[in-house]
Formats: sequence, structure tokens, C-alpha cells
Amino acid sequence: MQSNDCAPNNKMKKKIVGLIGKPYHFCRLYILYFVVALALCINTLAHKVHAHNAADYEISAVYIYRFSQFITWPKTSEKLTYCTLGTDKVALTLSRLLKANNSGNNIVTLTNINQIDQCQIAYISPQREQKLNQIPIEQGVLTIGSGQSFLNKGGMIELRSMDNKVRPAIALVNAKRAKLSISSKLLKIAILPKLETQPVKGVQP
Repeated sequence: MQSNDCAPNNKMKKKIVGLIGKPYHFCRLYILYFVVALALCINTLAHKVHAHNAADYEISAVYIYRFSQFITWPKTSEKLTYCTLGTDKVALTLSRLLKANNSGNNIVTLTNINQIDQCQIAYISPQREQKLNQIPIEQGVLTIGSGQSFLNKGGMIELRSMDNKVRPAIALVNAKRAKLSISSKLLKIAILPKLETQPVKGVQP
């Protein structure tokens, strides 16, 4: 499941027109949506996303939402299940964005890391990640977080705040173990750090 069309389509144009008369916070999220969408398509801009002083958690939520356009799953499906483990501002903003977009994708709140196999995209808050010794690597599950040890524990994309900007760091080895293929467009703008450890595939006991 991956889209190579970065140009604004009719659906996007209708969303822009539909912003007229909407509440401020709703419009703000969609403006961020289009800024990040453009940045991901234009590699030279992607690492500079700051969207008019938007908070990092807002940009991170939009990134998580948009990543699906740059990932290929081993099994294709028209709809995705987004999951959140931990309730922070990123998780709440992502949930609000998914519900507002009416895309038909599901949003599930997890209570335990062992439930991660029901997701295609799973966001793990730093607070919950700190309590984990390892992030499980499950086939077809993209894990995203922002904790400093996230990638070394088995996570796949870490959203890093750098100089008032948000930039993705990707652990390619972890993504490959989950049978996920990441678009070259995303890889070109990402940080590709060397991992300190080699996580074991599967759910931790």
C-alpha cells in the first residue's frame, strides 16, 4: 500500500475548500497535513518542516498519518489500523486527525505492547517506551516513537526534534525484519543511524 502521487488531487482540493468556516484547531491540523505532505514529496524541504511555529507534537502526528503513503506492507489492504500505546499529545492529535479525515482507517488505543500485532501503524509514547526493554518486531507492523532509545529497542521510525524541526530517523534493519518496504522518497530525507543493538524479532515475554 503506497501512493506515488504527490500532486494535489481532487480529494485534497475538496478538503482545502472544506476548511472554510471550520474551527481554528481543525484548520490548523489540515494546514499541517498539506505542509508535511508537500515536504515529504520535495526532498529538499522535508527536513525543514516547522509549519508556522506549529508544536512538535502536531507535526509528529501529521507525519505518522502521512507515513502510510511511503510504506509498502506485505499484505495489502484498503484500510489501515493505527494504534497508540500511551496517551500523550501526539496520540490525541493523531486520533483527532484520523477521525476528522473520514478516511475509514481505524484508530485503536492499546493497553499492552503484546496487542501490537493487530496494527499496521503503531505509535508508542516516550512514557510507555521507557517501561519497555524491547519493542517487538512483528511482520507488517510499523512502529513509531520519539524516545531516544526507541530504535535500539526495536522501533522503526523515531521522530526527532532538531533545531525546532521534526525529522524522521529510520532503523532500516528493523523495518526489513517486519517485511516492510520504505519508499526512497522517505529514505532520502531521513536520518539512518547505526544501531547499538540488534533486537530479536517477536514479542517480548
